[in-house]
Amino acid sequence: MSVLDSGIPIYRFFEEISAIPRGSGNEEGISRYLAAFAQERGLRHVRDSANNVVIYKDGSAGREQEPALMLQAHMDMVCEKESSCGHDFLTDPLKLRVKDGLLSAEGTTLGADDGAGVSYMLAILDDPSLSHPPLECVFTTSEETGMDGARALKKDLITARRMIGLDEEGEVTTCVSSAGGRRLLARCPILFSENTYPCYLLTVTGLKGGHSGSQIDRNLGNAIKLGFRVLYQLLERGVDIRIIRITGGAKDNAIPREFAVLFSSTFSPPMLEKYVDQIGADLREEYFEEDPGLTVALEGAERVDSAITPEDSGALITMGYLLPNGLLAQSSRLGIPTVSLNVGVIIQTAENIDFDCLLRSPLRSAREDMSRQVEAVSSIFGGFIQVQGDYDGWNYSESSPLRDALRQALAEKGCELQEFSTHGGLETGIFKGRYPQMDIITYGPVMSGIHTPAETLDLGSFLRSYENLVRVLEII
Repeated sequence: MSVLDSGIPIYRFFEEISAIPRGSGNEEGISRYLAAFAQERGLRHVRDSANNVVIYKDGSAGREQEPALMLQAHMDMVCEKESSCGHDFLTDPLKLRVKDGLLSAEGTTLGADDGAGVSYMLAILDDPSLSHPPLECVFTTSEETGMDGARALKKDLITARRMIGLDEEGEVTTCVSSAGGRRLLARCPILFSENTYPCYLLTVTGLKGGHSGSQIDRNLGNAIKLGFRVLYQLLERGVDIRIIRITGGAKDNAIPREFAVLFSSTFSPPMLEKYVDQIGADLREEYFEEDPGLTVALEGAERVDSAITPEDSGALITMGYLLPNGLLAQSSRLGIPTVSLNVGVIIQTAENIDFDCLLRSPLRSAREDMSRQVEAVSSIFGGFIQVQGDYDGWNYSESSPLRDALRQALAEKGCELQEFSTHGGLETGIFKGRYPQMDIITYGPVMSGIHTPAETLDLGSFLRSYENLVRVLEII
């Protein structure tokens, strides 16, 4: 039994795809559905090895020769549920419900991100009455876990040089810029030798952490960098330090909340505690507003028989202290970061300490320059960097005919278009990097609580935004 009005195409399609499990990495079913949808309607389509689907539709009567337009959304969704919910995301359909004009799912995420965009494209492809140029509708996979589908899509499948990304929320908003990203491993080699000295555990805890894209400019403490700051200042005070084990952070795109280092030293324990307390007090004063829970603590630990040599410990501490981190450049025009680096994770092996860093900028030249800086710091201490991944950003363009068309469509409804930029990575950036001349806008309906079981989609906005999108297709 339908929860939504099946007479409204976007509602019907949203309910249909909600019956298909489509968590990131589990897109086989929804990919087959999309390919069958195209085949049933006689639409040319391609389904690739990454389960991406591209469906092509000729321009409407009189518009067949116009330049093509690319519409794009990702088919996967984030799978989160309440602890009491028995839903199996691998097999179970979502249980939709409507209350006060808001659509949600019982106990789970709704997948409006980006089921709304998928439904829009299906409705457009299914409606022969619409006026539009030739369409290239791109449905990508695994956006939520690294934009793998967009990366894998073959370049020659797309001829369009204008694009509407439908992974958006807000009804009257459009994104005008997103950051590119590069993951770097900065490596410091280490050697161990016998240890006969007392051991201590130094921890930095109580930090809020946050997203390294959207919150890198909020002066949030990075536990790894603060931990190395403490260690470096101890070296300055004459404390001998031999590191044994060091940990910090969980993901390269998250600002680290905790840091811990086990080390040995011959230094006087009372003086060592005094120095740590002094440095900790200074840090708490600096971060009182954004991270009032910051705690720097030292405690005794059982002696360990081997530790990193004094020379390599000093090199490691200095390298960790010198690595750039945080907000590095900001756009005065857009009011957002344009270059940042997050030292996100420390990985220790028998022979190396790796700093897992995520560098963000819409400008490839800036990403390359920061990579060189990190490499220069690493090389001083006998290390090097490895580039683990790189994706392009999407820099702001003063001129955008698509943006003008969206502004006109909203103005006809009495609404003013609101532009914003993000320091996070978007699939639009990948496509901009692949097709530099691409004119891009983003658009979508009002939703809230995305990526959580509290996710909702405003059904009124869902319908209005579709009407606005159809109007844009008419205008361009």
